[in-house]
Amino acid sequence: MKIIQFLPTLESGGVEQGVLEISKALVQANHQSHVVSAGGRLVNDLINDGAQHHVWPLHKKNLLTFRYISVLRKWLISMKPDIVHVRSRMPAWIVWRAVQGMPEKNKPKLISTIHGLYSVNFYSAVMTKPENIIVVSQSAKDYVINNYKNTSTKNIKLIFRGVDNKDFYHGYKADDEWLSDWYDQYPETKSSKLLTIAGRISPLKDFEKIILLAKDLKKAEHNIKVLIAGEVKDRHQKYLSQLQSMIKSNNLEKDILFLNYRKDIKNIYSISSIVFNTSNKPESFGRSILEPLALGIPSIGYSRGGVKEILDELYPFGLVEAGNTEMMYNKSVSILNGENQDIKENSKFLKSKMCNETLKFYEEVIS
Repeated sequence: MKIIQFLPTLESGGVEQGVLEISKALVQANHQSHVVSAGGRLVNDLINDGAQHHVWPLHKKNLLTFRYISVLRKWLISMKPDIVHVRSRMPAWIVWRAVQGMPEKNKPKLISTIHGLYSVNFYSAVMTKPENIIVVSQSAKDYVINNYKNTSTKNIKLIFRGVDNKDFYHGYKADDEWLSDWYDQYPETKSSKLLTIAGRISPLKDFEKIILLAKDLKKAEHNIKVLIAGEVKDRHQKYLSQLQSMIKSNNLEKDILFLNYRKDIKNIYSISSIVFNTSNKPESFGRSILEPLALGIPSIGYSRGGVKEILDELYPFGLVEAGNTEMMYNKSVSILNGENQDIKENSKFLKSKMCNETLKFYEEVIS
């Protein structure tokens, strides 16, 4: 098979990680893997795993991006892929229009993956145009079926995202060298219990709730530090400044650390007492809650979307009502006191299952 995956960029995030994992599985199974994006820090990882990367700026949300339709169509005809797999809305619009105009004999099969519970509108509807659709959770499947009536006759395949249980397993410990480097850089964390939240700095992540939680825990004399691991894009610099002002007004400057983007997030999870996911909107999956749970680290998230599905399976105690700060505080205190530490080992949300099921789906669609 020759597969071409399309996404906006290869910087960081769950979509990007999934693209790399499927690409590597394709190469290992002796298939041809091609990925189209505007580039990013993960391109070298992709190439090192045996895939080919093609730079196309299809991510910009403006009418000028549509000028690429005809040239992309010619490129796809020359590439002769079996499947074109779109994973994001703006690239999907360009790809869909390009494929629609191809001669029937040259048309590849078109697949989309619903990675997010997007706003229901004309722009988002492009992800439901292909006849074959992958959804990453039951929540995503329900979202598609309930909001897009045109999907009632389409081939919708539920394939959970997953982690590698050789890397993410109960009892994993960061090695001594990493720990030494970490405590050299952040000595203030050595004698504290660490509360971690990972994700891009964005209003969608509702970091304010974690700041207020830290304030209440400090007031109750819990010795904690908060680790916020995620980069900030230019458009969210103002939001970061607002968070920093909030932290300063609550005298938490020494207690909340911004770590920026980290490739060693697994090690950071492993030294954490609690990991949080407090997104303002329901998420379709929730890799940032699955990874720490797979390590056996207690995690707390809102009881909705894909995060709820993961917590229901692995750690029901970690579920809190969305925005319920009292419940989040009480459960955090319980965990910090050494209670409710029983986390089920992950056997459902596995990278191996995701890759095997995706490649099998590709083969079914082609045949």
